[in-house]
Amino acid sequence: MEFFADYKTYVLHFQNIQEAYYLSAILNSSIPNESMKEFQSRGLFGARDVSKKILDIYYPKFDGNDPVHVKLAELSKSAHEKASGFIKDNPPKQELSAIHLGRMRTSLKKHLVKELGEIDKIVKGVIGK
Repeated sequence: MEFFADYKTYVLHFQNIQEAYYLSAILNSSIPNESMKEFQSRGLFGARDVSKKILDIYYPKFDGNDPVHVKLAELSKSAHEKASGFIKDNPPKQELSAIHLGRMRTSLKKHLVKELGEIDKIVKGVIGK
C-alpha cells in the first residue's frame, strides 16, 4: 500500500480496530464539520482550516461496552468496505486534480448515502452527550 503525506500529517494510535472505525465514523460524518462552523476561520473561498479545527470538537472516548459506540464502529467498517469496492469498480480514469477528486468524493458520498445518513444520526447523539 502506498502512503502519501500532504502539507500536514497527523498520527493516532488505537487500542483496537473497532476504536479506529468508531473515530473514523465520527470524523467522516457531517456533524463535527457543522459543529465547528461558528469558530472556523474563513477565507476568500469560504470556510478553511478544517484539519486542525476538527480536533476542537468533543469526541467521547471509545467504549467497547457501549452498544452505540460498537454500532458506529460496525457502520464505519461497512462503509469502508463498500467504499473500497466502489473505488475498485470505478477507478479514476485520469489524474485526480482538485476538480476530479471533488467529483470522485461526490460520487462516493452518493454511493454511501444510506450508511452516512445512519452514521450522522448516531453521531449527533454521541457528540451531544
